[in-house]
Amino acid sequence: MRLIAFGDSMVAGAGDPDHLGWVGRALAGRREVTLYNLGVRRETSSDIAARWRAEAVARMTADEPMRMVFSFGINDANLEAGAPRVTAVQTLKNAQGLLSAAQALCPVLMVGPPPVADAGVCARVEALGEALMALCGRLKVPFIDVFRPLAANGLWQAEALAWDGAHPGAGGYQQMADLVCAHPAWVRFTTTSD
Repeated sequence: MRLIAFGDSMVAGAGDPDHLGWVGRALAGRREVTLYNLGVRRETSSDIAARWRAEAVARMTADEPMRMVFSFGINDANLEAGAPRVTAVQTLKNAQGLLSAAQALCPVLMVGPPPVADAGVCARVEALGEALMALCGRLKVPFIDVFRPLAANGLWQAEALAWDGAHPGAGGYQQMADLVCAHPAWVRFTTTSD
């Protein structure tokens, strides 16, 4: 199976001393899965919407089952010149467009955005995650909410505070990977063959 992961620095695993992030940790030991981690630091949903198709098509083959996972939202919610970099309305439009188009190519899954240390950004990310979950429900795209369990535990944010305020270390990424791996949607997504 080929799995393409699109997203921001959380997908890329920024801050992880092992350079695995949650995606690499969620697939650890899965030699049958070829991972293309296409997380890019500072990217918003608009950036991902502009690039995902060309990058996905270049990695697709008829010889192996394909999967795409998307995870974004924090950079959209970050302020730039006093306003979110991407409005919530535009984030949802971006998500609807890319998820709908990606579904036509192969099975798709979305992992919601995790919390950050900044309370204002965190509140916007939580609201955006709720809206993305509702959108995924309408589109019948499996959605894994990691925000609440990560925020409740506190490790993710404590590690982020100890480094750059946004990105955790190995423990936080492992915790997120454990949440994702335990979700029935991830199990179906990564084991069902085409």
